[in-house]
Amino acid sequence: MLYFHEYPDFSSLSHVLAQRWLDVVVATPAEQACRFALAGGTTPEPMYRQFDALFASAAPRSIQLLATDERWVADSDPQSNEGLFRHCFSQSAAYWQLISLKNAMANPVAAVADINERLEKQFSLPDSPDPLWSAVILGMGTDGHTASLFPDAPHLLVDDHGSYCIAAQHPQTGQERISLSFSCLLNTQRIWLLITGQEKRRVLEQALATGLTHSLLTDVVSPVGTLLAAAHCDVEVFWCP
Repeated sequence: MLYFHEYPDFSSLSHVLAQRWLDVVVATPAEQACRFALAGGTTPEPMYRQFDALFASAAPRSIQLLATDERWVADSDPQSNEGLFRHCFSQSAAYWQLISLKNAMANPVAAVADINERLEKQFSLPDSPDPLWSAVILGMGTDGHTASLFPDAPHLLVDDHGSYCIAAQHPQTGQERISLSFSCLLNTQRIWLLITGQEKRRVLEQALATGLTHSLLTDVVSPVGTLLAAAHCDVEVFWCP
């Protein structure tokens, strides 16, 4: 099911989503993995800081965090999502583990096999019926991309062969990135999509319509629409103007 939540401003949105996130952590049984894939960028940063304060005061258990995608830059670079997480979650640092999407290789193409092997060792739980993620927090660009799955690279949605991550490239800038794969993002108990502004709302509405009418094996109009249409869990959209 898809649920649309509308808020008057980002402060109200952040408060609700941060509390929802903490509620999931608290409700997760101790014997079950509590793991979250997080969108990067400036939009979710205030919400992350609010969750950090809530989590630090509650400290219910340890959790694992992983970026939905990452630029191939140093953590100290302002564009690094992993660097952003370290800044945002500073108060609760003792209670979370950041699993990196990077290694020391020169580029994502060279690195992706090694990173997939590492993630397979960390996440492979053959006897567990639980999805990989407790929740995936996604953002969306005005072109309909999510994570680093871009509309001009529809093969990334159908040819990931069950991999955890894939090498990607920004279509305009050529910036090298690594992204969680389509199948990996779908392996979750819930999806939270965080967007702001009227333009992105229009893009999402169109993406949902096209995502529901296009086959994964034909033309892919919108990565976010295709991904949400394929979801087997509840999808909640959190939006403010």
